[in-house]
Amino acid sequence: MKTTIRNITIKLVIFLIIGVMGMFIVSKTIFMHAHRLNDGTVIVHTHPYNKSDDSKPYKSHHHTNAELLFFQNIEILFLIVFLILALPALIKKIKHLFHLISRNTLSCIILYKGRAPPIL
Repeated sequence: MKTTIRNITIKLVIFLIIGVMGMFIVSKTIFMHAHRLNDGTVIVHTHPYNKSDDSKPYKSHHHTNAELLFFQNIEILFLIVFLILALPALIKKIKHLFHLISRNTLSCIILYKGRAPPIL
């Protein structure tokens, strides 16, 4: 029973992440635009907005500096969340592989004790 609920939860989280990433891809395709800051820096980001109001290359709807930095770096947030979620499973697999390799190596050493190989 516990494993079934765990499997359903894992599948639900996977589908949710796939859906959010799909929405990001669609949003990046449709709503990508650039702003020029006062110091000349160009920031490219994505969020839904009314494209018909503004046809200039650098858009004029206003954001705070914190909003611009958030929009520009939101992809990094998803990378960090993915790594945090995937890291425990990856560590578990590496430990398991290391255990298998060390056990097999030890059994080979114990099995083939004795004389050295012949010299040709």
